[in-house]
Amino acid sequence: MNRFIAAAIALLPVAAAAGPKAEDLTGTIAPALRRKVELVYVEKVPGKFTPPAEPAVMNQAKNVYVPRVLPVLQGATVQFKSEDPELHNVFGRAEKKVLFNQGVPPRASSSIKMTELGVVKLSCNIHREMTAFIPVLQNPYFTQPDPKTGAFTIWALPPGHYQLRLWGEKLTDEEKARPYPVTTGGAAPTHPELAAR
Repeated sequence: MNRFIAAAIALLPVAAAAGPKAEDLTGTIAPALRRKVELVYVEKVPGKFTPPAEPAVMNQAKNVYVPRVLPVLQGATVQFKSEDPELHNVFGRAEKKVLFNQGVPPRASSSIKMTELGVVKLSCNIHREMTAFIPVLQNPYFTQPDPKTGAFTIWALPPGHYQLRLWGEKLTDEEKARPYPVTTGGAAPTHPELAAR
């Protein structure tokens, strides 16, 4: 069994049977970061990944984006819906670049394909309190941890050496940039401990 324990994150991948095969990677976010981490993801996995045919859905209800964080695979389509009786718009930007600015009439919907990697911050020019995030990721190996326990599972990760990363609006740039090395598939074990920086 592969064990990985860190100051911020603890991982326990399922033991591999004979021959390398995909593993479910389970872990826990340490209490100090638990309230700030909204996404755990594998930074880079070799290969190209086909996004789902069905669009991911970002709703607007009672002047709130639902869900607040919607991770998607690069190339996926996001359908923006509105349950509200008033006009909204969807203003999306990454870093300082505007990606789209589209009106959403009452009880209507529109779709946008997410082509650029990175975190898209959503707002509404009409209702300034509305904010949400769409992390656009290179591969489908990501998950949102349980906000209370910090537990998470990334399903069927292929054998290999990877870097896990954490994302959350309240994490510092240093916390977002910190890599957590993991190994799956019966390859050489990772370091048993990673010290906090």
